[in-house]
Amino acid sequence: MKTLDVRGLACPEPIVRAKRTLLDEGEPAVELLVDSAVTRENLRKFAAAKGFHWEEKGGAGQWRITLGARAPVDAAVAPAASPAHAGGAVVLCKQPSFGAPNGDLGGILIRALFKTLLDVERQPDAIVFINDGVRLPCFDEAVIDYCRTLVERGVDVMSCGTCLDYFRVLGELKVGRVGNMYDIAETLLGARAVVEP
Repeated sequence: MKTLDVRGLACPEPIVRAKRTLLDEGEPAVELLVDSAVTRENLRKFAAAKGFHWEEKGGAGQWRITLGARAPVDAAVAPAASPAHAGGAVVLCKQPSFGAPNGDLGGILIRALFKTLLDVERQPDAIVFINDGVRLPCFDEAVIDYCRTLVERGVDVMSCGTCLDYFRVLGELKVGRVGNMYDIAETLLGARAVVEP
């Protein structure tokens, strides 16, 4: 079994290395040395999505994670594909404002956009918050409320885990899920259109 030391590596590199080892090189299992809770969670999601066996040892910031050969996938419990994989539109929100961030206008416009998303005929399949945009699902109560409704309607609302961690707001996320760069890349590449406010 191959051992990969992914301590200190930024997202998505640990997932890329695990994928390369298991899928591209055909190794039956890989052991990963991990020192980040975000990386640990990203690898767990990757294993679940790809049907890999998961084993974890350690804790308190030092884990040995083993991903093994694909487990048989039971269709009743198989992870559902992200709605964005259906080829719909994705809203990519990179900043907490719409257009140029001059004064309060950008904030007024971004709130208006999210409110309008509730009423338009074709809603996006996904909303992805990256960079400074991750502050919206953490702190902007209006955007949080609009996104909660969108999640109830089946829109995949995801915030970049590396960005949340960088701004030290990971524990402040109020709506949607924490995604990783692998999730984000698959969502964007699977989209029919990417809209950037």
